[in-house]
Amino acid sequence: MGNHQLEGSRRQFALCQRLGSVNDGAPWIDRITVTNYPHAVQVIDWGHASERLWKVATPALAGGAREVAFGDGTVRSQTWARQQEDRLWNGYVADVVRELQALDWSKITCLDDIRNSPDYFETRQTKIAYDQFRQAGYPIGSGTVESGINTVVHHRMKRQGRGWQRPNAQSMLAALSELHSGRFEITWQSPT
Repeated sequence: MGNHQLEGSRRQFALCQRLGSVNDGAPWIDRITVTNYPHAVQVIDWGHASERLWKVATPALAGGAREVAFGDGTVRSQTWARQQEDRLWNGYVADVVRELQALDWSKITCLDDIRNSPDYFETRQTKIAYDQFRQAGYPIGSGTVESGINTVVHHRMKRQGRGWQRPNAQSMLAALSELHSGRFEITWQSPT
């Protein structure tokens, strides 16, 4: 049993009626989730999907691209991005994919990560069915987890004057994890 499965077992994931994973769609996250929890519903974080649409439409957001789909900050770019967001929000993912595929990508200068947006949305359709996820009660954003990381980890690890070496940082992160999960006293008393 791997570390992920051990932690899931300790947290009694097997007793969950529904299990979900909100993430950014990175292949490594998909691999870990599918390997350890194949029944978990994976959801691409709404903020990541929305941001990608805006980067297609607006060069300033696309990492220094000179020309994206509609020019920088134009009414047309903003209208297009909002329309795609609305479609995505309401479950019309296939329409978003068609809109992305219809763009003349030969005239768009942007990072490869943005250039692959038609494929990104097409291959992740089951993970961006936001209307269905909301109706089923699944979260569609990873903000609470990211906020927890900011509050717990960054607050302690990135204070002024702190220069952590990797082994010490790993130990501190493990201690913070135990403290904030309510297991510190038990772990502290453990002989290992």
